[in-house]
Amino acid sequence: MPLLTVRGLTKSFQRSGRDAVHAVNDVSFEIDHGETLALIGESGSGKSTIGRLLLRLLEPDAGTIELEGTDLLALRSSALRAMRAKMQVVFQEPYESLNPKMRVGDIVAEPLQIHEPSMSRTDLRERVRATLEEVGLDADQAERFPRGLSGGQQQRVGIARALITRPALVVLDEPTSSLDLSVQAQILEILHDLQEAHGLSYLYISHDLSTVSYLAHRVAVLYLGQIREQGPLEAVVQNPQDPYTQALLAAFLDPDVTVAPSRSRMLAGEIPDPTRLPEGCFLYGRCPVRVDSCRSEPSVLRLLGPKHYGRCIRAPLSDEDWNDASDSNAPGRSS
Repeated sequence: MPLLTVRGLTKSFQRSGRDAVHAVNDVSFEIDHGETLALIGESGSGKSTIGRLLLRLLEPDAGTIELEGTDLLALRSSALRAMRAKMQVVFQEPYESLNPKMRVGDIVAEPLQIHEPSMSRTDLRERVRATLEEVGLDADQAERFPRGLSGGQQQRVGIARALITRPALVVLDEPTSSLDLSVQAQILEILHDLQEAHGLSYLYISHDLSTVSYLAHRVAVLYLGQIREQGPLEAVVQNPQDPYTQALLAAFLDPDVTVAPSRSRMLAGEIPDPTRLPEGCFLYGRCPVRVDSCRSEPSVLRLLGPKHYGRCIRAPLSDEDWNDASDSNAPGRSS
């Protein structure tokens, strides 16, 4: 049984006097024990909203979320509070997620005091000390305030706070995006080592494909709140089958400054208005390899390879498909 099973997750945000924003649209996935699933996509694609729905920081409009076979959406008050010990989060901005008036030791200890109130003060201090050391902080830093720490140290505190209850699932919401490259590498190594040591499962939310390639086992590509492609890291990154995934990967800046993005995989136009979802394929208006049926027929995830799923009805796509679209000087092609 997977650790986490998500089916048909849907979320819209109602606005007074205005149309609702459809942020997450019928999203389904699983995360196994000790596995990292990365959610990637452009800003506004619904990545962080999904993370907050899993933690029930937001309530979904539809769908199911099961953790270790328990229906999280059916839990209320004390039962939900107890389950939160098994699912924690590391936020994007470390300083903003830490209480500036609390010392580091108290910040890390707080979740344990909530979920294990009978623990002795001696055992609590020892757990805090051990957890700080696991994330690369000295025990004496427990007496410091967040403002006295560097960004990387602050994020280590955030990781320690998430780890202290020994959770099964941790949502990592772009945990390295605000850090410089050298510190990013250190944080990723810590997360990797913690996963190996404790069998943690991660939902890793990111737009940085280099960090995804280091940490993820599987990848789900989001566009307009919908999964376009999902599968093992190697399949999605090295052999993408959806035109959006191919364009996203082609636009990624290579560390080698002499390597330019591939313009042959660029998408035209803008992301559709999330208050008015397209009738058929969400990518239709921007896709250079579309056919007429894409306009009205809703796309569904179908099997493309071992545990590899995609929505494009023309997959697998070849270089010739893209070249033909480029040569036609047309935004699409008809069947």
